[in-house]
Amino acid sequence: MTLIDWILVGSFLVGGIVLGNIFGRITNRALSSESRPQPIQDAAKPLSSLVLYGFVIAGLMSALGIVQPDALEEIPRDLIAFLPRVLSAAIIVIGANVVTSFVQAALRPMMGRSSARVQRQVNLVVKAFIVGLAVVLAVTQIGIDTTIINIVLAAVFFGLAASMTLLVGLGGQAVAKEVASSRAVRRLVNEGDQVSIGSLTGTVVAVRPTAVEIQDITGAIMLVPSSQFVGEPVTVTRAPSSS
Repeated sequence: MTLIDWILVGSFLVGGIVLGNIFGRITNRALSSESRPQPIQDAAKPLSSLVLYGFVIAGLMSALGIVQPDALEEIPRDLIAFLPRVLSAAIIVIGANVVTSFVQAALRPMMGRSSARVQRQVNLVVKAFIVGLAVVLAVTQIGIDTTIINIVLAAVFFGLAASMTLLVGLGGQAVAKEVASSRAVRRLVNEGDQVSIGSLTGTVVAVRPTAVEIQDITGAIMLVPSSQFVGEPVTVTRAPSSS
């Protein structure tokens, strides 16, 4: 090979990476625009990665054609036979990301009363489950043995399920504690009473299922967990009777 051939090889390799990054970013920016539907925004990153890898592969094949031209004679036939599998696998993974977005959007109203931490954990489990199944299907579509992948995914799913169960259990225990405390607080204070707890002094606006709503002297509304009324000293000044 001559010096010019090596320069061409390097140009194809570098050009594939540079062009892949440029067009990948353009694709990502175009699809992730706020005017696009949420599923398309979520699919922007996988599609931009697909564009990047396409240019990199094109650069590698061009460089291979210069280094070893005979190697390209079998590539078109093998590529034609293998390309549908790769495209099917890519469609499965991209589709899984889109489906994940729809499922998470559907679950969002149901988890409106849950804490942000529980919502993040549920979204993580949903995404891991759907994308994990998609990866297994995609790898199977390509023709790779999935035994090891199945074992790894099973371990990941088990870990996520265990952490989710622990998180929900601890969260439920905390909520149950506040609900039980609110029942006791309702016997101690009424709406309109003046209370002092810790550094907070104000008027009881309402006793909620898990917290007491208090309005301080500035008019700001504070939510104090009911368990604080049970575990800390509280000064209560009864509201004047309407009679």
